[in-house]
Amino acid sequence: MRIVLKIPVAAAALFFFQSAAIGDSVDSLYQLATKSDNASAIAASNELMLLLDAEGITDSLIRFTHQTGHDERMKTIHLNLAAYYYANRTDMPATLVASRQATAAALLCNDTVTATEALAYQAVAASRMGQMDAALEATREELRLDSISRNIPNLARAYNTLAGLCLQAGALDDAERYVLRAIDLERTLPDSSHLGVRYGLAAEIYAKAGDTPRALHYAQRAYELERTAGNEVKAARRLSQMADIYAAAGDDMRAESFYIRAADLLRTAGEQQSLTINLKQMGQLYLRRGDKANALKVLEECEQRCRQMGFRYTLQQVCRLMAEAYADTNAPKALAYLNEALVLTDSIHSERADKLTAELGRSQRELLREPADDVTEGSSWLYYALLAVVAGLIGMAGGWLLARKRQTAAPEQDMLNEAADLSAPTDKATELAHNAENGNAQTTMSQENPRLKKENMEFLAKVAELYEQNLKNGKLSIDDLASELCMSRSQFTRRLAATAGMPANNFLNRIRLEKACRLLKDTEKPVSTIAYECGFDDTSYFSNLFKKQYKVTPMQFRILPRTEA
Repeated sequence: MRIVLKIPVAAAALFFFQSAAIGDSVDSLYQLATKSDNASAIAASNELMLLLDAEGITDSLIRFTHQTGHDERMKTIHLNLAAYYYANRTDMPATLVASRQATAAALLCNDTVTATEALAYQAVAASRMGQMDAALEATREELRLDSISRNIPNLARAYNTLAGLCLQAGALDDAERYVLRAIDLERTLPDSSHLGVRYGLAAEIYAKAGDTPRALHYAQRAYELERTAGNEVKAARRLSQMADIYAAAGDDMRAESFYIRAADLLRTAGEQQSLTINLKQMGQLYLRRGDKANALKVLEECEQRCRQMGFRYTLQQVCRLMAEAYADTNAPKALAYLNEALVLTDSIHSERADKLTAELGRSQRELLREPADDVTEGSSWLYYALLAVVAGLIGMAGGWLLARKRQTAAPEQDMLNEAADLSAPTDKATELAHNAENGNAQTTMSQENPRLKKENMEFLAKVAELYEQNLKNGKLSIDDLASELCMSRSQFTRRLAATAGMPANNFLNRIRLEKACRLLKDTEKPVSTIAYECGFDDTSYFSNLFKKQYKVTPMQFRILPRTEA
């Protein structure tokens, strides 16, 4: 006996429009539309497309009939929902689920264009969620399909995405090669609106590599393209990017000039979020330069705009900078800002943990959803057993997230550190050998070596000396250190982990933090300057890592008596 679910979709859709939020309507219609090929599901699909068209997702009205193939309807629905979840919801788990389903349906229809669009959403969603392996796999598959179809715009996009992933993983040579390939392809198009984006990514890659002339060259070209096209906001962002490049190169005067130009353009355009980020960066520049009067001026404007617009993440960073600016002149105010920054940090991470828990549950339910609108009685026990298993997994994940949600460490940066060993061009790039090597080394360390031998102490001292000497010059990578010591990377990481009793990245971070402790106690330099001198590009990440290690913030550490530190 089969239990068939029949729902009057027109009445349901009217109810959704009248009494529920748009997001709820989309989710509910999505569930109905993917149940089967019956009349109710087709009607729900059409209502869903109308709703997404009103939301600006679809390019034109789409109508399904009973003659529309199931896979054809599914690829369209899932692709548009992926676009909706990505653009209107910023819901990465739901984007990933929908885009995977769109890819599968498109491949069944031999529609490589839709498949590559869906793969592009897969890549960006997986990347945002920290799933670098999945992002690389999706991008390579997109690249393969685009190569077969010789779709030049999509090929350029895929190479650009791959370059961005390599940048995140720290594989700068590969990132450079891919972005230059994307630029070359984009230039062959008669009228490309994305060339400025490609130039901007190239500028970011060269800036990360410390090649200031090339970084400025591409940032300038991106700015000229956006300005010519009349994209004032994008042009302003390129000016801000050039300011960041000059600041990293130590040219504070030019950096200040470009920050001011960018701020003026963003104020005129009314782009508040980009403006607050630009002002925050400018305030950080003034603090590093010791110009606290100008620092307070721009940071106060930034603070006011953040509070008005509800930009909590930027406000949290600004509060830390304000605390630093007031540290010498108004200790109570500095502490008030510092406390607010800590409260905001806790709130942001708590909210993220709660949201991730909810999204995990919804994504799992989507993956388990039955493809048909009826369920046989004989198979119902399996369905409910699966639900019970998933509920248990979700509960475990939720408990883990809630236990961690009050931590203030930066998870995005931790992910990038773990991905530093990724070799993007190879098919085995999804295997992070570094983690496996460190795991083996830690096991060895737990079984032996209670007292370091003389040669091991000399080895650690040499590593620490080499690393600390190069912090100001853009700290040595693990590959550089291994090369300096005439060792292979695997030999170096294994020996360092075995002798230090911790993974290589942890040991190198400890060196940076110990230097930071000395500078905090022995100098009056601003925290942002100390972070930079200790090899940290992001003051917020430095503060989070410092607090995780020493249980106090850098500002609190500075005012502690030496006996307590």
